[in-house]
Amino acid sequence: MQTHPPPRAVIIQILKSGSFRYLWFGQIFSQLAVNMMLFTLALIIYQTTGSNAAVSGLFLSYGVPAVLFGLLAGVVVDRFDKRMVLIVCDASRAMLVLLLFFVLHNPFFVYGIVFIYAMITQFYVPAMAPTIPRLVKPDQIVSANSLFSFTYYSSLALGFILAGPMLRFAGPSITFGTIFLSFVAGVLCILRLSPQPGTHTLTMVLQKDIFRILRQMFSDLGAGIHYGTSSPVLFDAILLLTGTQVVLVVLGSLGPGFADRVLEIDVRDASLYITAPVVLGIIGGALWVGNRGYRFSSALLINTGVLSVGAILMTISVVVRLSRLMTNGGIFTNIFMLPLVFTLFILLGIANSLLDVRANSTLQKEAKGSMRGRVYGMLTAAVGGIGMLPVVVGGLLADLIGVGKVIFALGAIITAYGLIRIRYNKA
Repeated sequence: MQTHPPPRAVIIQILKSGSFRYLWFGQIFSQLAVNMMLFTLALIIYQTTGSNAAVSGLFLSYGVPAVLFGLLAGVVVDRFDKRMVLIVCDASRAMLVLLLFFVLHNPFFVYGIVFIYAMITQFYVPAMAPTIPRLVKPDQIVSANSLFSFTYYSSLALGFILAGPMLRFAGPSITFGTIFLSFVAGVLCILRLSPQPGTHTLTMVLQKDIFRILRQMFSDLGAGIHYGTSSPVLFDAILLLTGTQVVLVVLGSLGPGFADRVLEIDVRDASLYITAPVVLGIIGGALWVGNRGYRFSSALLINTGVLSVGAILMTISVVVRLSRLMTNGGIFTNIFMLPLVFTLFILLGIANSLLDVRANSTLQKEAKGSMRGRVYGMLTAAVGGIGMLPVVVGGLLADLIGVGKVIFALGAIITAYGLIRIRYNKA
């Protein structure tokens, strides 16, 4: 029988590595900035336009670059020092945050800057995730990913929680100043990492035949796509991780409208009642998977997570519908609706985490060497490509038929997928 070291002891051992700690803190600051900015912009755009479709436009401008550059980004990142890629990404995004502050009330200018911002972000994920296996031992990867999932979603929760209240009480200036400083802190952390040996610098690339390099990059791109799609295990992990991100993006785009039109609360409180409980649930789930999840098979955790996500989304929709039928708002919403919805969103986060940590660990274990960056490039491209449709359609349908019906349809699709996985014994 295989034995496992106590997860807490493994995490303590991992954190003794100074390089890992710098990468870890860099991720925290960077993700805090990313999520604060995105949700702050969503709130401002909804306040300015009153339209779910306009908020969907924001997430669309954030998602399109993943389709256009996600795959190529993975190939590029594999050729460069990932430390320098992370530094350039965070420094560039910090500058764009300052620029965004001056165009806040013009959605089209915001969309354009966010497009450039998201284009740069495509290079961040393929550089960050493959760095983890380089800094830890193979038997520490699951625990390291559990820790990164915990801190990723902690930063996500804190970013969402802070966005609304800071915007309400401190104003846009302090809010965007905080985002800027968080990116700067991320840069300072990554600067402490050692350069990656055996990689190219920009000067080295420019000194060579750029056209030959581009041809090789596109050749590598084709090889990366074939590598990721030819392996059923890798392809399944990419599909699962894409699904988890799409659910979060859809909820983020519909969150302001759900708060305004269904819960009838201040739109700036959407972060407290919708996104924050989801992320808090993910944090709790990630901690459980990291400490106890090894006792269960990956298939059991993943299938349970998928079915639970679908069922909870449909339950949220039913709750919303019942609230409309039973009352005209007011008492039911204030006394029963808010706590119930808050609890359901926590459970949604827990269910989401059951599959996220396992799928991410599978992706890192199965993707070998230089292929890791390309595989994560495929993941970001898939999130942008597949995620665009439900975001755009969801925003438009929410304005036409209501947020509750859209959430129910999303839950039904996820539930159907979960049943198919069980039917065909998908591991």
